[in-house]
Amino acid sequence: MKLNSLSDIFERRLLRIPDYQRGYAWNEHQVADFWEDILQLDSDRIHYTGVITLEPVKPTLYQRWEKDLWLIEGVGFRPFYVVDGQQRLTTSMILLQAILETVPKDSELNYQSITSIRKQFIFFEADNKLQQSFIFGYEKDNPSDEYMKTKIFLEHSGSNQFLETLYTRNLSFAKRYFKECLEGMSVDKVVLIYKKLTQKLKFNLYEIDEEIDVFVTFETMNNRGKPLTSLELLKNRLIYLSTLFKDNDGREQLRININDAWKTMYEYLGKNPDVPLSDNLFLRNHWTMYFKYTRKKGDDYIKYLLEDKFSAKNVTHPSSPEDELKIEEVSEYVKSLQQSIVYWFYIHNPYFAQTNELTESHKRWLDRLERLSFRSFKPLILSAFVSKQDPVMIEKLLEAAERYNFTLFNLSQRRANTGDTEFFSMSRDLLTGEKTIAEVLESINQWINKYYDPDKFLAHIEEKYELDRDGFYHWDGVRYFLYEHEQWLREKGKQATSKLSWDVLKSNKKDHVTLEHIFPQTPDDEYWKERFDHLSELERRYLTHSLGNLLPLSRSKNSALQNDSFTQKVNNGEGIGYYNGSVSENEVAQYPEWTPAQILKRGLDLLHFMEQRWIIELGDFEFKGQLLHLAEIDFSAPERLS
Repeated sequence: MKLNSLSDIFERRLLRIPDYQRGYAWNEHQVADFWEDILQLDSDRIHYTGVITLEPVKPTLYQRWEKDLWLIEGVGFRPFYVVDGQQRLTTSMILLQAILETVPKDSELNYQSITSIRKQFIFFEADNKLQQSFIFGYEKDNPSDEYMKTKIFLEHSGSNQFLETLYTRNLSFAKRYFKECLEGMSVDKVVLIYKKLTQKLKFNLYEIDEEIDVFVTFETMNNRGKPLTSLELLKNRLIYLSTLFKDNDGREQLRININDAWKTMYEYLGKNPDVPLSDNLFLRNHWTMYFKYTRKKGDDYIKYLLEDKFSAKNVTHPSSPEDELKIEEVSEYVKSLQQSIVYWFYIHNPYFAQTNELTESHKRWLDRLERLSFRSFKPLILSAFVSKQDPVMIEKLLEAAERYNFTLFNLSQRRANTGDTEFFSMSRDLLTGEKTIAEVLESINQWINKYYDPDKFLAHIEEKYELDRDGFYHWDGVRYFLYEHEQWLREKGKQATSKLSWDVLKSNKKDHVTLEHIFPQTPDDEYWKERFDHLSELERRYLTHSLGNLLPLSRSKNSALQNDSFTQKVNNGEGIGYYNGSVSENEVAQYPEWTPAQILKRGLDLLHFMEQRWIIELGDFEFKGQLLHLAEIDFSAPERLS
């Protein structure tokens, strides 16, 4: 079979990426490899680049391409959908555009003017300047369509309006990458790159026969390249199913709804560019909420969706009446996905939300759960928002989820999957109205009452002292707990701003600390020797890593400074110290000195806060002394300090 160059492929063809295709998914690794292939290619050789598979567009479909009909019916261009190879083709076109922007406007590349090159590959304009068509691009209404036209090809488009998605960011990155690579190259070298791109990269070109199932072909072929995500496979499948409802007039509207839903999902998955959301995690959690959860299904959500639920067999010849898939069922599922992604985004980015979407209290509790971990509560919380529960009851649900996770996992050290089947099942029941949110709350609190166990917390801390030797310092809940205590102190003192950053506190920078031992691990200073040397080495270790001796810092501190005296730590005379740090630091700075008695007192105060904050009982004074590992210590001051 003859191999085709890029110039061959674009010979009087109009190429569109169809609506069932994903957007531009290549990241830096694939883009860099593509550039290196071209760079290293000998100008006298060819490089086999892969397969391009095209599907001829039927007249019934291209008749809707109002802006392109003149080029098809008047000039004789043949319209095709790109079924396979769109990532390579799109990358080629982005590099081509970057080349055209790099060279002077009056340059010629292989005896072709920039105008003629653009006309061949990018933008064909009639002599009267009235008819205009893009040679390569996405189907209309794809979020990447307007972005490709206006931001990549730099042409005026019908609306010049576009949404930024994960895919459009990939387009932008690829163009920026190629322009940086081309920057500083001589025109001759750029011309050589152009020649390699358009003539020396060779493809196997296939045109699909009309009888071949293009949707199945798409799924199969894309297994060879960068794997399709579950969300991309699902979109293709649902669009395919929409074509099977042949006697239903709503099938065209269903296809429109599917495309609209996927636009919304990709918009919100990438709405926070600093922390894009996983489409697989969203789909899995929505599946848990939307379909009846059982342990039998395990976590194989995509197998259920594609093989058990949304299969062609269930539309055309279902095994039983219960398996029959109706168009209304597909439509409701698509609608639910579109509604749910908005709340899914705000669950993970509460402070992006406007006041009418989440209450301030919702934002605070969601922020806490993000710091602590949602664990198995995401489907249940999503269900509460999607089913439009009373905002006050949603707040109680968020509070109960946070209390459950902290008391059972950080304190009682229960197994990580405790309660997950129960809560997963309840998310569906809440969505359908089979359970009220009050019943859900009652169930969560019953679980807490049954499984909260302070003795397990004591055993865990004892193990930390015996195995890690670091006691509370290596307790998995210590940073979250002390951060919550800091916020409580701040609210109690009515301080508007917080000096303690969670990002700083959770960081683990080499040779720097954000969680300080007030009485240091290496107490060389005379201040510490006078107050602690009368104790045994074991007692000093217990005190060092006890809860009351741990202090969250508002700024990262060089680990060498931890050994300073307490007086220096409070104020080193250079404007740095506890006195102008976090509220917790300010509180410790009020102590006249730091001795074993102060460590015990602060530890007991912190445990009292824990009981009040999470509505639990830890035990009597003796139990708390054992928990802090200070029950056997002599707290009388050394004689020289009396």
